[in-house]
Amino acid sequence: MHGMLRLLSSGRRHRTDRARGFTLIELLTVMALLAILMAVVAPSFREFLQSQYVKSVAYDLTADLLLARNEALKRNGNVSIEPSGDSWADGWTITELVNDTQVGQRNAADASVTVDDGPAGITFDANGRVFAPAAQVRMTLSAAGTNHRCIQLDLSGRARSVVGACP
Repeated sequence: MHGMLRLLSSGRRHRTDRARGFTLIELLTVMALLAILMAVVAPSFREFLQSQYVKSVAYDLTADLLLARNEALKRNGNVSIEPSGDSWADGWTITELVNDTQVGQRNAADASVTVDDGPAGITFDANGRVFAPAAQVRMTLSAAGTNHRCIQLDLSGRARSVVGACP
């Protein structure tokens, strides 16, 4: 009986000493599966990132339009918001027109984000209404030609962001 127990215990010790680490075949199998998974996930992840860039810029622009309107009401004067460069995607600046005081500023968006149909500037009067331009403001934000969001500003000065391109 003791001889059989000794035989079993020595076999266990020997097996545990051998079973350490990974074999090359196991490592290559895991690497191949990871490569396949990354090839499948990468395109959808890129689209997800672009939609998040557009959503972020739309949120910032909507919030800053509301800020400009509120500043016009608070200061009882005209406040404008204008693009910093050639496009709203280059960032924008909020300025009180009476004292030429800068109220806020936003930096340029990610390079993949474009803004179409944006006016040269938007001015709110002391009542919080859109003073200029006279027409309803609609700007379409997009990234890589997809992931559209529409920023709408009615004449009363309320801004909102809607999923999809502007009509």
